[in-house]
Amino acid sequence: MIFIFNDLGLESGVQIQRHARQQGGGETDMSTLKKSTILALGLALLLPGPLTANELTNQAKTRKEAVKLTQHIERTSLSIQKEADRLHSMSRSGQISNTSHKHGLQQIKNHVNEQLQPAFSRLAELKPVLPEWQQTAIDHMRTSAANLALNADAAIDNRNPDGSGLVPVADQDYKRYVANIHERATVLAQVADATADYGSAQLKGHQAGLEISSHD
Repeated sequence: MIFIFNDLGLESGVQIQRHARQQGGGETDMSTLKKSTILALGLALLLPGPLTANELTNQAKTRKEAVKLTQHIERTSLSIQKEADRLHSMSRSGQISNTSHKHGLQQIKNHVNEQLQPAFSRLAELKPVLPEWQQTAIDHMRTSAANLALNADAAIDNRNPDGSGLVPVADQDYKRYVANIHERATVLAQVADATADYGSAQLKGHQAGLEISSHD
């Protein structure tokens, strides 16, 4: 099982599979997520509130760490996306063993538990002192990561001995879980990329002598 994001109240067993089907996402969900993030980034430019010199230094250090963590999330998401692509290709062939699928799912599980979880845990610690736009972006990323983990759990359960019992090529539920993993990883990578780029631009401005407000 993947134990990341338990505080969001993830279900298990049949509930996981039902929720995974319902929360598979789609182009509308992805578009809404990106639009809301872009809106948050745009609104950030309108809010005033200069910091003192000492606060400015601490804020810059905190934001630099947040940018690095977000870049790490982006890289990890792209790795998961690549693995999901491979699983999708494998699911179209009846010659690939179930063991190979389980190995690929284990790789995704490791990425989630060993890479995403620590990054999101640290971002949660930094979040209270980050600007509102960045907090909103973190929430969006966490939502996508939680849904990714949900579908990964469902796919792992599906491939276990007491799972569906169908070979991957004939198992539509399994294919749907893999597709959802890919989609969630794609959204996560896109939001992380936009968030890191915007944060990096602010840090470059700070290095060039521009002020960073408490709300931008």
